[in-house]
Amino acid sequence: MTPNPKTAMHRALGISKEIEDAAWFVLGPGLQGKPSALDGTTLTWTAEAAAELLERLDRGAADAKAPMMTNLRQNLEDASREAKQLAVEFLFLQSLPLAHEVKSLKVKRARVAEAASWLETPLETPLELPEELYKGMTDHGVIRDRTAEFNWTIWDHLKWLCRFVQHVDQQVPAAITKALKDPLKFHELAAGTPGDQPAIRRSIEYLAWPSYFEPVVADVERQEIRDAFASLVGGANGDSDEDITADIHRIRLHLDEQAGQRIDWYARQLVSQWRKVGDPGRRAWLLRTHSDNAELLTAWQEEEKATLDVEHLRQLDPGVTAGLVQHAVDEDYKHLGYVEREDTKTAVFAFLTVMKPGDLVLYQHAGTVRLGVVLGEPEHNEDNRRLRRKVRWLDDDGHATADLPRHVQRQLATSGIVVDVTKVVQALQALVPAEAEPEDDDAAAPAAVVPPAQEGFRPLSRDFADSLHMDLEPLQEIAELLEENRQLVLYGPPGTGKTYLAKHLAAYLAQDSTDERVKLVQFHPSYAYEDFFEGYRPDKTDEGQVSFKLVAGPLRRLAEEAAKPGNENKPYFLIIDEMNRANLAKVFGELYFLLEYRDDRIYLQYSPNEPFTLPDNLYIIGTMNTADRSIAMMDAAIRRRFAFIELHPQTEPVKGSLLRFLQARQLDTTPAL
Repeated sequence: MTPNPKTAMHRALGISKEIEDAAWFVLGPGLQGKPSALDGTTLTWTAEAAAELLERLDRGAADAKAPMMTNLRQNLEDASREAKQLAVEFLFLQSLPLAHEVKSLKVKRARVAEAASWLETPLETPLELPEELYKGMTDHGVIRDRTAEFNWTIWDHLKWLCRFVQHVDQQVPAAITKALKDPLKFHELAAGTPGDQPAIRRSIEYLAWPSYFEPVVADVERQEIRDAFASLVGGANGDSDEDITADIHRIRLHLDEQAGQRIDWYARQLVSQWRKVGDPGRRAWLLRTHSDNAELLTAWQEEEKATLDVEHLRQLDPGVTAGLVQHAVDEDYKHLGYVEREDTKTAVFAFLTVMKPGDLVLYQHAGTVRLGVVLGEPEHNEDNRRLRRKVRWLDDDGHATADLPRHVQRQLATSGIVVDVTKVVQALQALVPAEAEPEDDDAAAPAAVVPPAQEGFRPLSRDFADSLHMDLEPLQEIAELLEENRQLVLYGPPGTGKTYLAKHLAAYLAQDSTDERVKLVQFHPSYAYEDFFEGYRPDKTDEGQVSFKLVAGPLRRLAEEAAKPGNENKPYFLIIDEMNRANLAKVFGELYFLLEYRDDRIYLQYSPNEPFTLPDNLYIIGTMNTADRSIAMMDAAIRRRFAFIELHPQTEPVKGSLLRFLQARQLDTTPAL
């Protein structure tokens, strides 16, 4: 396969000279049939070495819970030097261009050095890696890998590299010469490798021809970049892989000329122009089968897939709109009731359009949750009875549902066939095996990392009590009662500081100077559920017509903020002022249930398909003026669900507060006669 040694190379450089030079240090000799750059003597890029390494990789992981490198070492234990050294080169090329948020510099270097230590040398000393390799392993990688594929599918990437070497070895010298002189010919060579893996293939194309190919490997990002800037170069050529590559190259040359330098697609000012607004990033999906089909779930694991039954549905293309899905399901599933049709619409649209490669997926069976990552786009199976996506299931044993964090368990109890559980994606991410996003391959897989339990309110300080001109002990009792019950009412005659205390106590416990975690609403006789939680409000369309849209009220907005990943251990406070002036049964509606049963979920009046729960870290403080209405007349359901604290001038903490206020300001404390 050796090309003419007089071949002129015109690959030029791209965005990172260090990375591209280091890559060519390994790629160049391999593609040209020369000895490995690691030792200058061993021929590694041969069909024989690649076939041997591929056979070892096909054996799979002996211990799915062990780090990837442990399994790889075991598989290569008695392999030839050529196969082992080829594995070192592949590990280097696979991780070299990755940005630090995908794979850290420490992990990159540690993996390559560890694999090199497995090589046997005549002097029985570890191979000393050339400095050229380390020069390219910088903290400033260029591939961001939005789908996390470079972490989830390392072995698949190594296998593709083996097949690539085999494919290259089969070519006539003239074909290799053309590939080294023309990036389009190199693409033909790489794309001709059996069992295409687009992400690693595009990475190798970039490393070989950085002047033409871009370090953007995810389909969705390539499409977004091309679509965002196509107008700059007279429009798009087409939607094939080759067309999008050519379009992005033309766009990049245009932007380079404007900027006067090589542009970075991931620079903040550029990302804001091509990444779609509202892009949620990685999602998480709960998948179910009809009747908890254990046989089908086993097939998912063994065949690395996930499926959705669509036996009666006409064939729909990936990316189909919600409107087309609704029409198709309504026509094709007339034999189902309304509720089942709605569930089917949600599932089909999510599976075909919303779900993306890189998303987490999971299913439950026999009290166990199993996790996976989506690797492919949706496709129909042979008889069109099911939709399927390629999925890499990440573990063999799974995780006991009962051991998961409580907020995750609540999400997993949501009904549906394909359920969006992105609200808990961070907690689910913490459950993946250690090798998925490693920092130390020598470490065993850690126990699942879950958000720490809320440690409770911080103790009230003497300075805080003094600032309110009240005694510390009764204030601490109020705080402890609020922490225990989560709902509390301060009641008493006018002028006793109910609202004042509620606001300052909440602000102190929230430790939030911006008041983002403390909200106040005031009830009145016309206040209703639609004002407090959610309801339909008039809205003007773009055509000037009047319509109605569902608008969240203060409780719903604060509850959703409190439930966001990362906020679970921060207390949020809703203060309801003049609580007894409204018709509380009318205002709270079905939320009465959640005030008593925080661990449960309900389906809402205006959002019947979306379960709702009150987060454990949301606290409600109400105030009631007894001059307006006696609490004895309050709804018994409210009195049972709230703790009540009286604030009266003759009892603590109000008693003596006026005297302390006057003394603090050095004012006359003589009582008026």
